[in-house]
This record gives sequence, structure tokens and C-alpha cells, in this order.
Amino acid sequence: MTMKFLAIVVILFALSGVMEAQSGRRSTGGSTTSTTTPSVAGPKTTEKKPAPAPKLQLLVGIDREEVFNNVPYYIYDTVLDDVIRRLGDAEIVFANSGGRMTRADASKAAKGEKARWVVNLEIRSIYSDSGRQVKNNQDELVVSYLVMEPETAKVKHSGVTRQHIYQNGRGGISMPSKNGGVYSEYSIKQAALEAADRILSDFDISVRTSSSPF
Repeated sequence: MTMKFLAIVVILFALSGVMEAQSGRRSTGGSTTSTTTPSVAGPKTTEKKPAPAPKLQLLVGIDREEVFNNVPYYIYDTVLDDVIRRLGDAEIVFANSGGRMTRADASKAAKGEKARWVVNLEIRSIYSDSGRQVKNNQDELVVSYLVMEPETAKVKHSGVTRQHIYQNGRGGISMPSKNGGVYSEYSIKQAALEAADRILSDFDISVRTSSSPF
């Protein structure tokens, strides 16, 4: 009787252990453990800005050594300043003044340059060149230019613009001149604008036009 009782107790303990083990497996299998993968934030990629277009560098001078030219001295300075200002209206152009510069000076300057092109301006009067006197208070102003390559000083571009300029006319400016004439400020500026625009056009550059060029 005792042996049977002990056997029954052992069997009950054994069954109890099996049931606990199965219950543990069920609870483990039934429970869902959610694991969140941490988000790894990499370095932010910034868009690279496009490299700015290289600027066209120009050194601009004007020849004032023509002793037989009757163009008033102040016109040289006006044309040089207005040409440089107009060239600078193009965003990719950087132009500065070389002052008084003969063609020989311009060639020498270009040979010493590494990046800047040298522009040599010249002003002439059609009437004085032909030996004629100014009629009806008007003359024809010619602005010619040469563009020389840096280092080699080779002439790569050249051109001529013509503009009527009026003495003692409407819009004249009362400034002293070599021959005593007073010239139309608008006409002088227009001559400079046309010369500058032609120089830019030689480099396939243009600027927006407006109702007033200056």
C-alpha cells in the first residue's frame, strides 16, 4: 500500500513538472516582443552650388597721343569711363582702366598679363582726318578698338563705331576743350556704348538694353 502511494506521488510530481514546462513554452511562444531598430541618421547631403562662371578680365586704355586730332581732351576721359562702365554691366566681366595707352603701350601691357585681355581705344574725328571744317556744328566721331590676347599680345578682335556729335547744340556740356567746341554729352556716351557693346559681342556676351543707355 505504501509503495503504491509513493508511486502515485512520484507520478503526480512528474506530471506537474511536464505541465509547467509546456505552460512556459506556450507563454514564450505566444508573447510577441517588439524590438525597434534605431534609425541611424547619416550626414546630411548638401547640394553643391554650381561654380561661378569665370570672369572675363579686361584692362582698357585709350590713345591720346594723336597730335593732329582735333577731338577735345575731355572726350577721351568720358569715352574711357563710359566704355568701362558699360563693360562692367555684364556680370561675368571685370574691367578696369589702364588710363592713357598707345598701341605700343597696350601691346607691352598684354605681354605682361596672364589673364587680363587688353583693350586699346582710339578716338578720331572724320572732319579733322579729312582736313575739312566742321559744318552745321556737327562732326562725326569714330571710336576704334583693338582687343589683345594676354601673354601673346595678338590682336583677336577689332572694330569701329561712328557717331555724330554736335557742337554747341541741344544737350551740350559746357566743358573746356582743345578747339573750344562744346559737344553733345548724349552723342559721346552713345559712341562709348556702341564700342563697349561690340567688344562684348566679340566675346559672345551681351547686356540687357534699357531705354537710357547710361
